[in-house]
Amino acid sequence: MENVEVAPVTSFEIADNGIGLNEDNYQSFLTADSEYKIEKGARGIGRFVCLKAFSSMTYDSVFFDQDGVPCKRYFTLKPTGFYEYALGPFDTLTTGTRVILNNVHPEFERYIPKEIKEIGEKIIEHFLVYFVLERCPYIRLIDSNGKELLLQDLYSDNIRKSLLETTIVLGKHTFYLHLIKLFDSKGNHKLHYCANEREVSDESLLKYLPDLGKSVRDANGSEFTYQCYITGDYLNANVNSERTGFSFPLGDAEEAEEVDSEEELSLTQIRLAIIDALENILQDYLYSLRENKFLQYREHIIAHAPQFKPLLKYKPDSIRKMPPNLSGGKLDIELFKIQHDLEIEVKELGISVLESSSDFRSSNEYLQLYEDYIEKFNDIGKSNLARYIVHRKAVIALLDKFLGSDDQGEFQMEETIHNIFFPIRKESDEISYEQQNLWLIDERLSYHYYLASDKQLNQIPVLNGAESKDRLDLLIFNSSFAFVNDEAPHNSIVIVEFKRPERDDYSTAQEKKNPLDQVIAYIRTIREHGATDRRGKLIQVDKERTPFYAYIICDFNQRLTKVLEDRDYKRTPDNLGYFSFHEKYNAYVEVISYQKLLKDAKSRNRVLFDKLGLP
Repeated sequence: MENVEVAPVTSFEIADNGIGLNEDNYQSFLTADSEYKIEKGARGIGRFVCLKAFSSMTYDSVFFDQDGVPCKRYFTLKPTGFYEYALGPFDTLTTGTRVILNNVHPEFERYIPKEIKEIGEKIIEHFLVYFVLERCPYIRLIDSNGKELLLQDLYSDNIRKSLLETTIVLGKHTFYLHLIKLFDSKGNHKLHYCANEREVSDESLLKYLPDLGKSVRDANGSEFTYQCYITGDYLNANVNSERTGFSFPLGDAEEAEEVDSEEELSLTQIRLAIIDALENILQDYLYSLRENKFLQYREHIIAHAPQFKPLLKYKPDSIRKMPPNLSGGKLDIELFKIQHDLEIEVKELGISVLESSSDFRSSNEYLQLYEDYIEKFNDIGKSNLARYIVHRKAVIALLDKFLGSDDQGEFQMEETIHNIFFPIRKESDEISYEQQNLWLIDERLSYHYYLASDKQLNQIPVLNGAESKDRLDLLIFNSSFAFVNDEAPHNSIVIVEFKRPERDDYSTAQEKKNPLDQVIAYIRTIREHGATDRRGKLIQVDKERTPFYAYIICDFNQRLTKVLEDRDYKRTPDNLGYFSFHEKYNAYVEVISYQKLLKDAKSRNRVLFDKLGLP
């Protein structure tokens, strides 16, 4: 008999011992979307849902009429209407209703379990809150072979023994948490908010306890999910009439820090209290997972992300609560979020220490607070420096990669290279310090007064009446101390020109194909028109004293070398570049190969990388 194939289920018969389809119940039955029993969660659409899956429904109900006379109401309901309707007296003293769901449609048949136990588990899962709260009437399943199953027994054997309960008090309100293990579930861990013994809404627990993973295995290797049901008078009093949501506010993380017993609670405050309770209930299981995760992330920080080392000291619990199995950029993003929170805490601590109006400098409390601030402040400073050094390492690696050819043998366009140094078509006021990498050329270029990137000369606001439409890759106005001795009372102006890697069409015949003449023409235009500052005040471009600096960054080849030698440019000592001084325009022009630029940037920063332990 064990090998006998179980036939598929095609129909269901449901019988109860209720008051039956009396006149009130029947009139509600005839009303679409009836709210007759809305307080019990009934929404008046169940019969329509059944008719979507089954061909018809047969009703056979016994009830007492208004005069106390027993009656029987019989009919068949199909999508096209009522059939075989009958109503009359009936000789019985027992009320109740029998409903038959006839002939499931083929497309739904495969979703119905064949085994009576599986059907019972599905019913329990759907009405789980009733079982958890012990409000469910006795339900007995009987198959066509006479095999019986009491759902209360199935619940007790499979689920009830795993039930964990605790009480949560928020202000003057009390909530009850019921946590169970649900086996053989295709869902995930969920938090269920209930009112008047029915579930109103749910949300995933993984967002707040990511370490739980998709499912958990018990000692026998069986998978289960945690289902947490929350009940309480506050939820009952604030559920809407449709039982689809609550009337209290959602709230946010900031207001959830404290609970005022005189004010209404928000969902965020309730949820945080629930998560704290779950943390306590599941602490042994979560501790093991988080400790392993902490060691894994700690290894990553030490080996690859030393800028986050202060988090190991000040925010170990935050690291333990990060999502599991992160790597690469996603891991660094989460660490950066924690680092940001730590920096805010240090700033707030600094305000409380350094701007305190209280005169308690001699107290041990203040001294302890002050020492704590100084320690954290120093560690954060080291961390920010480390992060900046790591950024430099990444920029150098990116430039190194882009200077080579791709899989098709093509080289990057000039615009791509340009963006590494400074965002194209931007001005210095539009971007943050971290968005530019002029230190690749010269550390001093990062501290400029004004910079325009890939702008036409006639569109640069600080130039005074220039009409040229020529585009400068970078035009930089600096205070004098950035380039010459401190005593110089005038400004300096810098021009940077990038050329596409491996470009080889240089020629003295055309100015645009001769970068040397090109930058001299730019310098001539600026000298002739002068410039204004951002307040409109004219900047004196002293033709005798205002120095110009021009950097031409490109790949060297025979054609470019010929142009340089024809213009009498001198080689740099390392033979990787050329330079010249244009006496008439007081302009120093340096032609730097990408190889020299990269080599010098690596050399200048190598000691920083070594000190930080970067490969």
